[in-house]
Amino acid sequence: MKRFLTGAAVLMLLSYTLAFAAGKQPAAAPTPPRIPEMNAAGRVTEISDSVLKIERTLKGKTETMEFFMEKPFLNIAVGDQIKVSYLIKEGRNVLLRTAPAKKTAVQNTKKEVPKEAKPVATKAAPVDKIEL
Repeated sequence: MKRFLTGAAVLMLLSYTLAFAAGKQPAAAPTPPRIPEMNAAGRVTEISDSVLKIERTLKGKTETMEFFMEKPFLNIAVGDQIKVSYLIKEGRNVLLRTAPAKKTAVQNTKKEVPKEAKPVATKAAPVDKIEL
């Protein structure tokens, strides 16, 4: 009788194990690689319904970048200094959002000429009188 109860318990455990193993969900499909979001800052040179062009200076060289817009951005005018966030999709720069550029984000292409330094007047060392 003891062997019968032990065998029945083992068979029940095996059947539950097989039932749970058969009910597993298939693994989720792997997620596609994440496309990094990039930033640039510069001056707007051209804007249309679907294209925005900015001119930026990078390491002393001027470069024109072209962005394709999925939706129109109404608060941009030619000559504005802006900072843009974009993705590269199918070899094209797709514009995500724009913001006014801070002064530190846009480099000034003109070099500042240092002002002439004023001559500094030096005081002569005090002379001590020596009595003999």
